[in-house]
Amino acid sequence: MRLKVNLQAKPNQIIPINYLHFLSSSIYHLLAKANLEFSSSLHQGEHISSSKKFKFFTFSWLQIPKKQILNSTIKVFSPEITWFISSPWQEFVQYLVNGLLELGSIRVGKENFPIIQVETLSDSLIPSPTLNPPSPLARPASRSEAGEGEGRMRGEGEDEYKFLCLSPLVITTKKEYNGKLAKYYYRPSDDQNEISEKIRQNLINKYVAFYQKESENTDLEILFDQQYIKKPDAEKLIDYKGIKIKAILCPFTAVGSADLIKFGYECGFGELNSAGFGMVRNYEKNNEQRYK
Repeated sequence: MRLKVNLQAKPNQIIPINYLHFLSSSIYHLLAKANLEFSSSLHQGEHISSSKKFKFFTFSWLQIPKKQILNSTIKVFSPEITWFISSPWQEFVQYLVNGLLELGSIRVGKENFPIIQVETLSDSLIPSPTLNPPSPLARPASRSEAGEGEGRMRGEGEDEYKFLCLSPLVITTKKEYNGKLAKYYYRPSDDQNEISEKIRQNLINKYVAFYQKESENTDLEILFDQQYIKKPDAEKLIDYKGIKIKAILCPFTAVGSADLIKFGYECGFGELNSAGFGMVRNYEKNNEQRYK
């Protein structure tokens, strides 16, 4: 489920450009308003019986149609801004709605934004029409076998979706530096097959932790927009409470397991979803606007 939260803004309000931790803190505060025990359990990672402490929610950057970037701040000119939050966890969404209605506003930095409306959005996805209909006789071919950009036979339980990022993707691995393993953040120029596989494995791990079972189909390919990913804007550097995080902001197509793709749509693709990374929306053909 996903929520659309409309916030009222005053002329010339100024917020920090690195505001994600304020939104993350707001979510736990909102949950605590509705159910303190649930909020504490979620924050401490005690809500699931898994060694991997996933939070199973994500949220977007603030959607501010009219704004100006001033050094390390954003000057807001829009009278209304929008915030999206998503989770496959119905209990989380219900508590969050209750908290939003009770609190009545969201604080970002020193600014307060009254809540105008909270709307529950449909979870339905719009598949891309480029794949051929499923065939019970055909083995699903990989994209490399079918040929980049060509249609391929869709396997049972498979689909294809085009997404725009509402917040950038974070994908990491361990690489050796000076004889020690250190965290490495993937960049748009890195091996995209490797990035795709990391996203797939992360989704499988989250799916298993949430449902306590593996998806019947675990095939998944992430194909970035090859024109956009070469642009400087595809690489983002986010300061999250003093931690420098490299992320990728680029439209992509997800091909494969319908279950995994839907789960990624609900709780985020990539890592650090609960910190405000990896939220997506369907790409709409009649709306070519991408990122500002």
